[in-house]
Amino acid sequence: MEKASVVLLVCSLYFVVLIIAGVYVSSRNKKTSDFLVAGRKLNLPFTIATLTAVQIGAGIVLGGSDRGASMGVWPGMWYALGCGGGLILAGIFIAAKLRQKDSFVPLDFYESRYGENRWVRIWAWISNVPSLLGIFIAQLLACGSILSGFGISFSTGVIVCAVVILIYSTLGGMWGIVFTDVINTSIIITGIPLIAIASLLFLRSEGLEPGAVFATPFIPAGTFIKFIYLVVPFLIAISVSYDAYIRYQAAKDARTAKWGCIIAGIVVIIIGILTSAVGASAAVVFPEIKEGFFSYMVIQSLNPVLAGIVIAAVLGAAMSSASGLLVAMGATFTRDLYNRFLNPRQKLDDLPWSKTLSRLAVALSAIAGVFLSFKVDDILDAIIIFNYPYMGSLLVPLIAGVLWKKATRKGAVAAMFTGGLIGVGAFTAGVPGPLNGWVNPDLGLFYAYTISLLVLIAVSKTDKNNELK
Repeated sequence: MEKASVVLLVCSLYFVVLIIAGVYVSSRNKKTSDFLVAGRKLNLPFTIATLTAVQIGAGIVLGGSDRGASMGVWPGMWYALGCGGGLILAGIFIAAKLRQKDSFVPLDFYESRYGENRWVRIWAWISNVPSLLGIFIAQLLACGSILSGFGISFSTGVIVCAVVILIYSTLGGMWGIVFTDVINTSIIITGIPLIAIASLLFLRSEGLEPGAVFATPFIPAGTFIKFIYLVVPFLIAISVSYDAYIRYQAAKDARTAKWGCIIAGIVVIIIGILTSAVGASAAVVFPEIKEGFFSYMVIQSLNPVLAGIVIAAVLGAAMSSASGLLVAMGATFTRDLYNRFLNPRQKLDDLPWSKTLSRLAVALSAIAGVFLSFKVDDILDAIIIFNYPYMGSLLVPLIAGVLWKKATRKGAVAAMFTGGLIGVGAFTAGVPGPLNGWVNPDLGLFYAYTISLLVLIAVSKTDKNNELK
């Protein structure tokens, strides 16, 4: 049997395991809170695994290895630095405080800190849907790209992975995702170092010192703006992103959420360095290869079964990120729209259609993601650009609400409005259309965060009552 066929067979078996996991834990989802936050029962190892898996997706493994091939090891790990560093900062400053509030989505904290505002809630829902959907699409792009290297068409790969994700996400909810995250993370933290070592040994076989790939500058000349683009938004934003927030709430207590973030962040950065090293090594050893560096190196350096397991784990990481995003989509539809906007006086678990709506939102989002994935061709751009409206408007008020006691309701609303306008403007500059390129979209979120922060401070300090309203 050809090596590619063995890899596909292993991946197929892996998909079956994911579906079985979703079916197995489906009985645990007795309430909407079970479906969305796993009953708030995750211990530290499970919390580390799920926070690691949700970040080690397409951008770190595939985007990182490709960027490592084209720019060097250190630029290749920038995105991992942003995601992993963001988790570490969240663990140090944010996660424990947010977990102390038994909530579901970031806007629950906004409401408890600044007071109820249904229009802020609906804006969060409207702006967050494209954010979550964009990152979900990026994971589908990765899945299609991986499988296309083994004789499966890109579109078929996207559809197959989306169907598997749809089944175990709608059945298992957060419990199903956590179980598969534990499997994926276990394989990743063993498989990625293995392929990295094999890649560096390939260099030695070519008469090159393995350390040579690490000799590139951390920020090569002319790439500072790209560094900001790939690091700063995630370094700041991870702490209040929907997918990470839901995992804080799934942890059994505040201490578990805190240390889960810190340890997971360290793991993410290490894995990012290793995947970038794989790409940088592949570019030297196989100069004829122009894309798909990670998958190619896996096939060339491991036996078919091990290669299949590593490829399946990378697929699983992308699918885990995707499924977590779908559950976050279910949360924003159910909690932000159905509960707090349309039925604000009722508890989420008491609403008769809340769990059904969560599953329906997951299913429809998966279908929409498949169709839209054929319109986007850059993984990292899909991740970043679609974040602009939501993160531009709400990141500063949320983080300030945790870290600055003098932030007021008026300041938060003013910051949200200002940052949202800039975020939407930067979004229009970064997607195809008549406004494409009217400003530099790479710095869009940096502008939004900076101006939003200045507005929040200025308005909060001039608020005559200087208290929450």
